[in-house]
Amino acid sequence: MGVSDKAGSSNGADRNAAQNKAPDGKKGRKQRTGVLGRALRTIYDDTLRESVPDDFMNLLGKLS
Repeated sequence: MGVSDKAGSSNGADRNAAQNKAPDGKKGRKQRTGVLGRALRTIYDDTLRESVPDDFMNLLGKLS
């Protein structure tokens, strides 16, 4: 009887722990998404500021 009592209380504790972690998990995911989004925007902006290589400009000039 003691074993089933321990198992029952342990499962309840596990459920409570999982429920308590759910909101933090979503908050953490949103924070990571925000960090990732800022990193991608930074890389994109840096790429836009790069100059176009001369060889590529020459190829584009031949098209017109």
